[in-house]
Amino acid sequence: MADSGSRSTFSLERFLSQDTALAEDEDEDELNEYESSTQDEEYLRILLDRERDRNHIRSPVDDWIKVARSEAIQWIINTRAFFRLRFHTAYLSVIYIDRFLSKGLITSDKNWAIRLLSVACLSLAAKMTELKAPALSDFPADEYNFESNTIHRMELLVSTTLDWRMHSITPFNFISCFIPCFCNESSNREFVSLTTQILLATTKDINFVGYRSSTIAMAATLMVIDQNLTKESLEMKLKSTWLNRFLDHGDVYNCYCLILELEPVKVTVSKADLATGLENLPAGTKRKRLAFNECEKKQLP
Repeated sequence: MADSGSRSTFSLERFLSQDTALAEDEDEDELNEYESSTQDEEYLRILLDRERDRNHIRSPVDDWIKVARSEAIQWIINTRAFFRLRFHTAYLSVIYIDRFLSKGLITSDKNWAIRLLSVACLSLAAKMTELKAPALSDFPADEYNFESNTIHRMELLVSTTLDWRMHSITPFNFISCFIPCFCNESSNREFVSLTTQILLATTKDINFVGYRSSTIAMAATLMVIDQNLTKESLEMKLKSTWLNRFLDHGDVYNCYCLILELEPVKVTVSKADLATGLENLPAGTKRKRLAFNECEKKQLP
């Protein structure tokens, strides 16, 4: 956890630099949605009631799963940019991954299983949130190019393992409630952009697993306001709003300190691929095709 001496090293500018900005102009509708002010207590209560899934997520303990998870999330970040999906969609897919991994069904070193899980979870999230989800056959998977029926069977496994509870709440659901409490309309767009960048960066850090989405959203919002808050000054910020009674001050501060140590995420997809879309991917790209019953021992553990 960061201490007060390290706070000055956090730079918001890094989250909007040319190398790390996540194609902001491609997500105009989503950013407009987050700019909309929603100060409805009943709406917030509904979100808080629905975000409880995250409280039961356990962080992976095996180092190989932590590494594979990080690689899977980087793939999700790249693929989100590739298909121009919503940031909310990418975050939702990460929640699916963490909920699935917390069940302990993948217990041995099988990176292909984590990659297949990431493809299935992003596909499921896109079906839940996008107007038009990418076809299963279109998902790029680097060294693996899973067949559509392979992904579909993994989707079913994920859905049943999660008891078909797919409407998980992400921090992005809270932005329209939180940001207007601290930001005037004239600076709203940059505020939303910075908050969005920070929220996406939290997905790669295993330390955020288990925190409520509302807690992460508030911590990110407060980080954009002030990068030098103490626990006392953070509590004063919260107490100045109608949101105060809905949030655990200690958890928000802990998340705030974790964010101080975050690095911006980077999209490692070529500009050519981002500009031209999937139909113009370089020809001749060879990937290993895996059917579900051909992976490793033909079965998930």
